[in-house]
Amino acid sequence: MAGSSSSSINTIVDSVISSLSSATTIGPITGVYERDEHPAIPANEGKLPIAYVVPLIEGKDTVNTTIDDDSLYHSFPISIVAYYSMPDVATSLRTVRNYGYAVLDLFRAKQSLPIGQITSAIVEVGYWTAPGGQVVHY
Repeated sequence: MAGSSSSSINTIVDSVISSLSSATTIGPITGVYERDEHPAIPANEGKLPIAYVVPLIEGKDTVNTTIDDDSLYHSFPISIVAYYSMPDVATSLRTVRNYGYAVLDLFRAKQSLPIGQITSAIVEVGYWTAPGGQVVHY
């Protein structure tokens, strides 16, 4: 990666946010933000569905270089979490799972980011029941 390490990482994060913001296959998202919040916060504020991009929270940046090159090669996790208010569990799991795989498809092409590439992915689907019974899928 060229440039400073922090600017390179920030460029990737900004590109992920931009790509998600313009995606039409992940549901009618109200916004995409770089933060990590419990689903109760946007649910209580009426901001669902919403997506968060969370770099380096569930892991660390592993940095490598080569003997004949002064470039640094970063490998780090970025979590993408979207929260959706759905009517129930039984009829909504497939919809939310499809959104998760749509995100995977969005980023699986090696040239989908201005720098860097996706090297592995985990898709996880679940739900949280808020006090009062609201079902929030992620």
